[in-house]
Amino acid sequence: MHYYSLVFIPVLLCAACSESTTEKQAGEQSSVIGQQSDSKAAGQDTSKPKSISIPAASRPYITVAEIRPQNFAATVQAPSRVEFRAKALSTVGAVVSGRVGKISVQVGDTVKAGTPLAVLESSEAAQMRSDVSRTRAELQRSQDRAKRQENMLKSGVGLEIERSEANFQLEEDKADYERSLQAAQLLGDGSDQSVILRAPIEGVVLRVDTSIGTAVQAGTVLFELGEPGALWVVADVFENDLPLIEKGAKVELHITTLSKPVTGRVAAVSAAMQADLRRDAVYIDLDDHDLPIKPGMYAKAMIEAAGPKRIVLPTTAVLIKDKKQFVVYVEIKDGVFEPRNVTIGQAHDGFVPVLEGLVGGERVVISGTLLLDSEASMLL
Repeated sequence: MHYYSLVFIPVLLCAACSESTTEKQAGEQSSVIGQQSDSKAAGQDTSKPKSISIPAASRPYITVAEIRPQNFAATVQAPSRVEFRAKALSTVGAVVSGRVGKISVQVGDTVKAGTPLAVLESSEAAQMRSDVSRTRAELQRSQDRAKRQENMLKSGVGLEIERSEANFQLEEDKADYERSLQAAQLLGDGSDQSVILRAPIEGVVLRVDTSIGTAVQAGTVLFELGEPGALWVVADVFENDLPLIEKGAKVELHITTLSKPVTGRVAAVSAAMQADLRRDAVYIDLDDHDLPIKPGMYAKAMIEAAGPKRIVLPTTAVLIKDKKQFVVYVEIKDGVFEPRNVTIGQAHDGFVPVLEGLVGGERVVISGTLLLDSEASMLL
């Protein structure tokens, strides 16, 4: 009897331990699930902008104003440079492969249209001109044969098939001659293997990308010319300021080599954005085309940006986060505010235009923004 009691007691103890361990594990799992649920809920809350309530004692330190779109006359400043217009640039290249035998100009020379720039020696050119002589002679023989067959047929001693063959050969030789003549005309002036490269426009030699004795391939650009009077200024305007730029807007230009500013107007805005700099090119026509300026000179453009009605805020209303995010505080109900991301233009005289993020009729904090921001940081 005592033996059975001793065996039964350890069995009960083991069962009790097993139940305790199972309950403990279940409790731990419930705790983990609860923590995960709390974390998920917290994550969902942080995705929304947190509203901020301030005590009544702090209200006098905050100024709130209802915003309405209004005319905003400002100036957009942008680094600029003097460039040739696209139509005022011209390049001269090698029409055939060869070797440069002579160069007649250098950078900075002013040339007229048709001025010889260089002489190219090319065996291809010699072959092309030889083809003209050969095909011309073949064409002459074909013409004589066709005429002879025509006369023989009229005299009754010729055959129609021979006349047809002669006319067919005449058409082939005529096509060969025209092809060789057109190819030779592309060479321009010169004789035998010499090809004279001439200036296509009147202008200034900007680049000479070759030297005497250099072997070049067909299509290689050897010279670049520009028309001195056909200049404009290209301004690099930030993406955020582009909506403020309109065609025809007045521009004041400060060019490094000129003692006084000059004026111009916006001619066009480029369709291609500089992705790395987030800027776009704005092209400016000069009012005075006889200025002593050259391509490559640096300038600063002051572009008049009087666009349509926009929401305008004092610069004190806008906070800068991480050097790229702009935030304002909007009153959603009495004493309760929430942060709002906005897109702004360039500041002028203490005011800044809001391009995106706000609508008319909203109430925005225009002073005391830092007080709200410090309250917001304590909620994080």
